[in-house]
Amino acid sequence: MKKPSIKTCRRLCQLLIIVMFIVIPILNKNRYSLLYGNLLSFHFWVIPLADPLAVLQLTLKNLSITFDSFVGAFISLFVAFSLGTVFCSWMCPFGFLSELAVNSSKKILPRSYKGFALVAPGFKLKFSIFIAGIGFFLIFSTTPVLNQLSLPAWYTRFFQYLFGQGYFSLSILVIAALLLIEFIAKKRIWCRYICPQSVLLSLTKRLNKKRLIVGFNPQKCRCKGEREHCTESCSLSLKPKKVWNLEDMECTNCGDCIVACKQVGKALTFQMGGEKCDSQEEPL
Repeated sequence: MKKPSIKTCRRLCQLLIIVMFIVIPILNKNRYSLLYGNLLSFHFWVIPLADPLAVLQLTLKNLSITFDSFVGAFISLFVAFSLGTVFCSWMCPFGFLSELAVNSSKKILPRSYKGFALVAPGFKLKFSIFIAGIGFFLIFSTTPVLNQLSLPAWYTRFFQYLFGQGYFSLSILVIAALLLIEFIAKKRIWCRYICPQSVLLSLTKRLNKKRLIVGFNPQKCRCKGEREHCTESCSLSLKPKKVWNLEDMECTNCGDCIVACKQVGKALTFQMGGEKCDSQEEPL
C-alpha cells in the first residue's frame, strides 16, 4: 500500500478542522459538550486551547490571567516552539481556503498573467500591524482589536452563530471578498502580509533552533536552469532552500516544497534543528 504524501496528510488534517467546526455547534445545540468553542477559545473535554494573541491582549489590559487561558495559550505556543507555525498550514481554515483560491487562480487565469507584484518579506508588515493593534487596544479600546482580524475565528464563529443562534453573520462575505482578491492577485496576501495571529507563533518558533524545519542538502539538488520546483510549489511564494534567512519567519512547514523536491532529488526534507543547514545563505 502506497504511503500517503505529506500533502495528502495535511489536506486531510485541514478538512477535518473545517468540518469539525461546522459540526461542533450542531452538537452543542443538541447538548453535546465534550467539544465546544471556536479558534479563539476552545475546549476538548478538560483540555483548554486558546489563541495566544487573544490571551496576550487581555492579560496586558487586565494585568491578570486565568488558569485556562494560560494553559491554552501555553499549549498553542509550545506546538509552535516545537513544530513551527504548523497551525497556519495544517489547521487554519482560512489558510486552506486561501491556498485553494491561489491554486485555482493559477489553473484558471492565463499563465501570462503573473498576478500582483508584492514586496518580500512580509513579516515586517505583519509585525507592524501586531504592535499597532496592541497599542490601540491598550490606549483606546475595551475589545481586543487584533481579535477582529482573526479570520480563523470568523470562520468558526460563523457556524456558531448560524447553527447555534440561527443568525447569518456577514463575516462570511468579508472572507469571500478577501479570497476573491487573493484569486485575482495570485498571491496569499492576508496570510503573508496581514494576519497578526501568526506573529506570536513565528516569534516563538525562533526561540528554538532545534524545532522542525525544512532542511536543504545542496548536494542532492537537481534543479536545472532557472526552474525550481520547490519555489513553484510554495503557495506563499517563498524560497524553501533558504531556510534560515528572514523567510523562515513566514515558512509554515506545510511540506509542499518537500513533496515537489522528492520528484527531482530529495534535497529538501523535514528535520529537527538547523545544524545541517550550514551551506544555506544569510543565516540569522
